[in-house]
Amino acid sequence: MRLKIPVHCPSCNTETRIRSSRKMTNGYYVTYRECKNKACGARFKFDETFSDFTDDEHLKSFRLDSLEISQCALIIIDQQDANAYFSYTQKRNNPKAESHMLRLLNAWREHSLTVIHVRHISKNSDSPFSPGSPGSNFQPDFEPLPNEHIVDKSIPDAFLSTELEPWLRKRGIEQLVICGATSDQSIEGTVRTAGNLGFTVWVPDDACYTFSKYGYDSSHIPAEFAHIIAMTNLHQGQSTVVDTSMVLMAIEAGVSVGGKGAVRH
Repeated sequence: MRLKIPVHCPSCNTETRIRSSRKMTNGYYVTYRECKNKACGARFKFDETFSDFTDDEHLKSFRLDSLEISQCALIIIDQQDANAYFSYTQKRNNPKAESHMLRLLNAWREHSLTVIHVRHISKNSDSPFSPGSPGSNFQPDFEPLPNEHIVDKSIPDAFLSTELEPWLRKRGIEQLVICGATSDQSIEGTVRTAGNLGFTVWVPDDACYTFSKYGYDSSHIPAEFAHIIAMTNLHQGQSTVVDTSMVLMAIEAGVSVGGKGAVRH
């Protein structure tokens, strides 16, 4: 397995895609790349060096070999109709984030593992997340099942002023996989506290997203940039940033070793 490392266009600095590749020797490839910026369209050859990992080595390098399915909960944050609406009206990154969240959710459900849905309920009556507002409803694909726990929050941090920590402690849950929206607000706020409280946390970055915004100095901050900064912050202390496929690999490895998990009510 190879880690995906972004390669940017030498002409316009946009991220590029691989058109074709050729293995020259072990760990050494020649790739032919194309700029994702259609206005640029540059194509070029690029020499790449990879370290080949076995699945076990790959999981170990991201601490996923320590994932215990009976102690690991999936937390999905703010998958509500308001964020779905914003996704149509505002620029955001990771357009496939919801599909990756559903891959995780389906895996947790298949193996009867602990799932927690965090819902934002704003104290501001004008907010689309206010109580009773259609925007506060869960998106249909993320509607919780009867045996799945719901945590309501009114600030980005899902631990502060909620019952989330004691609920987890009571059930012996010490590990968390956290995904949802938005990367630089509720995800970052919740993960920081989880890490500070001593939980082991993995954040699949392809199952998180955020929106573009304006900085304190009125400069425009693209969604992808805000997302990368948030993930970089979280990877440097409070969590390990991974991707969805790696988490699913760890779950399957845990199931094959220890059998099915059990939801703890």
